[in-house]
Amino acid sequence: MTRTERTYYAVLGGYTVAQWFIAPVYPLFLLSRGLDLFEINAVLATYLITVFVFDVPTGALADRVGRKTSFLLACVVRMAAYVLYAFAESFADCAIAEFIDAIGTTLASGALDAWAVDGVRADGDLRPPDRLFARGQVVIHAVMIVASVACGYVAESGWRAPWFICAALFALTGLFGAVSMHESSRGRATGTAHSLRRTALAGLAEVRAAPVLVLLCVLTLVAAFAAFPLYMTWQSRIEAMAGPGLWRIGWVLALLNVAALGGSALAPRLLRRFERETVLCAAAAWRSVLLAVAAAATSLSPMLAGLLLQNVTSGLSDPLTAAWTNEHVAPRYRATVLSVRSTFFTLGGATGLVSLGLVARHFGIPAAWAVSATLFLLMAPGYLVLGRVARRVAGGEPAPAVVAVVPSKVLPPAAG
Repeated sequence: MTRTERTYYAVLGGYTVAQWFIAPVYPLFLLSRGLDLFEINAVLATYLITVFVFDVPTGALADRVGRKTSFLLACVVRMAAYVLYAFAESFADCAIAEFIDAIGTTLASGALDAWAVDGVRADGDLRPPDRLFARGQVVIHAVMIVASVACGYVAESGWRAPWFICAALFALTGLFGAVSMHESSRGRATGTAHSLRRTALAGLAEVRAAPVLVLLCVLTLVAAFAAFPLYMTWQSRIEAMAGPGLWRIGWVLALLNVAALGGSALAPRLLRRFERETVLCAAAAWRSVLLAVAAAATSLSPMLAGLLLQNVTSGLSDPLTAAWTNEHVAPRYRATVLSVRSTFFTLGGATGLVSLGLVARHFGIPAAWAVSATLFLLMAPGYLVLGRVARRVAGGEPAPAVVAVVPSKVLPPAAG
């Protein structure tokens, strides 16, 4: 394991805990501020729309001024946003904090992972990136298993405490990154601010010229549309069935991460027997069926079983889609191209939150989950089409791949 890889896992773990520690109780916090099911979705949609607008420009910024610099700035901005959230009392307060947090998110989206892959290659490790992805997923879900349980108990003492802990973790992660992250020549600034527009346009052109990237962006959009409302509503459904108890919510989120870890462990075994597109198609179908079970359940046990088992696909699909995304990305525009795919993720998530938030408000959470299950089933054949397209362009010289999507406060790190 190279020095860059070790540093990446440490920084990734700290950053993940900082941004996602609040995840178990985040929707319930918004409800405690007087928001309804639609409004809590609208708050997170504010975050995603802001990310959608700024993701590509800040990805280009990372390519021009340096990935390390961009990531450290992200930690500072997000620390400030989480402090503001601790004092939020209304929809407007939450929306302002989300806007600031979204700016910070875009500064890290693509930059951290682009820094890692360039650094690993500069250290002399030219192996395929799947191992890096798999270990990164293990780090993310392992730290969140512990953090999820801790957050549930911390939140019992008051709503502000989890936000202050997150802000402190952003500060610590930024300080550690400032000392330990060493930028390779590929990741350092290579031009002036006047080149940002050209860099962004070149990154968009890279995506348009690659049919595999176009299809992956479309599938990412659909998956995010279906997934985001699920992660904003399961807490309320569990409380409705099991009664209040923030500690219980923390344990459920920990189990969701255990399920994702199981999927990460299963992925290499499946890939030895099946093609990548077959695994992804089956994963989408599996998620559809289990989510439908959770939506139709009238008691806690079957609902919880469906919710947990559908999340196996998160750890299973993430490394595969991440590797596929950038097999034809030039290193010079890597962070920019990663941000392009991330904009599809955020656009799909924002529209899904607004649309299915309205469904949940008027028809109930089970109806919104049923719509999500239908969308996952409809997108499953898209991966088979993607496999055919990828084989037609397999003669190109692939570039190393990195993870494209940074997780939000509630959604694990991928679109599914």
